[in-house]
Amino acid sequence: MIPQYRGAIVGAVIGVLGLGLAGFLATSSDVTCDGNTMSPGDQCVHISTKTGARTVNSYEEEASSQRVGGGLAGGILGVVFLGLGTQQALAGRRRERESAAAGQATRELLSIAMPPDPDASTNPPPTIPADAIQAAWQAQLGGYVASMQPGKRSAALVYLALLAIIGIFLFGLGAAQGGVALLVFGLVALLCLGAFVAVLVRSPLVSKKARQLGFHLFAHGFVRATAAGVQAYRWDQIATIYQSIIRQQVYGATTNTNYSYVLEFVDGRVLSLNNFSADMKVLGPILQERVARVQVPRALQYLHAGRAIPFGAYVLTAAGVTNGAKSAPWSEIGGVKIDNGGLRLCRPDGRAILGGRKIRDIPNFLTFAILVDRMAGQPASQVRG
Repeated sequence: MIPQYRGAIVGAVIGVLGLGLAGFLATSSDVTCDGNTMSPGDQCVHISTKTGARTVNSYEEEASSQRVGGGLAGGILGVVFLGLGTQQALAGRRRERESAAAGQATRELLSIAMPPDPDASTNPPPTIPADAIQAAWQAQLGGYVASMQPGKRSAALVYLALLAIIGIFLFGLGAAQGGVALLVFGLVALLCLGAFVAVLVRSPLVSKKARQLGFHLFAHGFVRATAAGVQAYRWDQIATIYQSIIRQQVYGATTNTNYSYVLEFVDGRVLSLNNFSADMKVLGPILQERVARVQVPRALQYLHAGRAIPFGAYVLTAAGVTNGAKSAPWSEIGGVKIDNGGLRLCRPDGRAILGGRKIRDIPNFLTFAILVDRMAGQPASQVRG
């Protein structure tokens, strides 16, 4: 699944399912009263739990009420999620354009030759799979640094668990109506439960083999070992890295933190990592730091040569920074201020300048922040030096 369109696809799928559910409920031939199937001529008595008032509906009135109510609820669900899917698709398209621009500039600056970094000489421990060591050797990743286990859960496991719960709920509705609804919803529940169990037994929660997989970091890149095999990635082949950190709070206390990183490589590969992939609180900063270590020296040479580097809505040049129609020379910029997942550029006196952006929308965020700090407060003549 294309990362920037994941929300759009999920919204579209749920929206279509909602419309399908609306159509099914609006045309359902089964009419029930307190779980019992009604027939023409029957009456249904409703008693208000608050006032005790009694309402008597005929078979036709109950059928109309249930079909209209069910169809309306499903229709609202479908329309809301289709709207969200459309909004996410537009946002994904914008991010795709910005990512392409940033990736093109990064590919060019990565071609700038730099002195090689000192290579670590630590040998990998024998617990690392042989195919991971072979992949690291073929990609010339250099000396071994460290390893990290995969996350104990997986996104597929969580999604299938939610689908299984929904399937069981629908099965309960089908059991109340009987007939075709019972058969259809029963099959849905069975498939969802079966898929959940199949993924669970292969996850690190249950499988010892799965817990031996994970990330193996080397001087010039890393190897990711999964059940599908191993893949080697070099730091100097990462075109863009996106970071999103969302903290969930209840009464001011952080209850959970969701980490999401999307890495796009110069060969076209895309790697999406989150809480299910590893301990991203540790791995995420390592990825950002390694990417910035490769990119920053080259980016400085690239800027000094008079070239522009786009970082989402921001564009850095030797003269200064632009953000849409606004621009400012480096002499008016004092640095970067980060707060609650957002980023602002500040004047030397601390006042905001050029407007802010979400960190999640800035490719190579750490590279951007370091470049701004390096060049901030300097006159154009000195920057071009």
